[in-house]
Amino acid sequence: MEERNINEKAVWDVLQMASEVVGSRTLFVGIFDEQFSVMKAFNKEGGSLVEDGLTLPLELAVCNLVTCDEPLVIPNTKRDVRTSNLAIIDGARVGSYLGTPIVLEDGRMFGTLCAVDPDPYQFSESEIQGLNRLASILSHIIYKNQAAVLPKIEEKILQLDKLALVGQLAAGLAHEIRNPMQSVRGFIQFLFNENEQAEPFQKIVLDELDRMNELINNFLLVTQPTAPKKEIVSIVEVIHDTVAFLKSEAALYNVEMNVRIEGAIPLVSIDPAQMRQVFMNLLKNAIEAMEKKKRGEVNLIIKEWEDWALIDIQDTGSGIPLSIINKVGNPFFSTKDGTGMGLGLSICKTIINEHNGKLAIESDENGTVVTVKLPLTL
Repeated sequence: MEERNINEKAVWDVLQMASEVVGSRTLFVGIFDEQFSVMKAFNKEGGSLVEDGLTLPLELAVCNLVTCDEPLVIPNTKRDVRTSNLAIIDGARVGSYLGTPIVLEDGRMFGTLCAVDPDPYQFSESEIQGLNRLASILSHIIYKNQAAVLPKIEEKILQLDKLALVGQLAAGLAHEIRNPMQSVRGFIQFLFNENEQAEPFQKIVLDELDRMNELINNFLLVTQPTAPKKEIVSIVEVIHDTVAFLKSEAALYNVEMNVRIEGAIPLVSIDPAQMRQVFMNLLKNAIEAMEKKKRGEVNLIIKEWEDWALIDIQDTGSGIPLSIINKVGNPFFSTKDGTGMGLGLSICKTIINEHNGKLAIESDENGTVVTVKLPLTL
């Protein structure tokens, strides 16, 4: 499906102007993809039953009769042979129809700007020309808007390509390195046990091998996520366990960690181990963000909002520069000056997505707020 990027306020303003130009009680913008859909509708009292998001197969939509060449004018839809047999005429109370084509500057037909009414209506020439001019204005707005967002779309495509490349690399690493590395680890342990003089170096070597194994696991988590083994649990308990585990590390950075629970939080359906990893990564990031400060705070706020459990993780660090905040969470992008691989937040996003949740980041000079949204089990 072609991606539609459009300024909805501009569309709404055009529809309001159209309502002053044409006597019909319902104005809307319809777009064509695999089916017809109403992008935005403006209804006066007593108008037709056309609203935002209405979708129809193309062959059942009156707008499908509109061509690039000229407006389609049907004063009485029930008496016109082109529309009298369409179910939408009765279903949406369309007694009269005026549709003007929205043709972009490159010649593509985007959709239609339409005026409909429950009753038959004789459209005047000035109304037809007025709606046609507004459709031309709308086509210019849409075309310019699409041109502006094209670089963003290309950036998303580049990111997807990068993820695909990471996936191939991860699979290769897992196959070629993981199994031999376990054998190497076993032999090294044996050699150290045979040589007491080398014992001081044993922990260093084994820790580095474990770090390599963790790196491979991280690659796989980003690109080939394991399906979560969900249980009905308390997200509050999961967070309390994670905070308790990180208390000593926070103390090393002179960071105080606080948890505030607002009201009773219903249970959630999650993989507890995966979500502990998410909060472990997010909390470590928050703690390390205050490395250069003498003292810092990480505040976790857990609350219910509509059908979601919301977890805000607030730090008092220096914030993330506006120039790079949109890159945070991309694979291999790190703000840790060479000490990080840039996979931690990517893993968090992958796991949260697998749980049908959402992750958002806001930041300024006073710190960063990371919000995790998880669907509640109602």
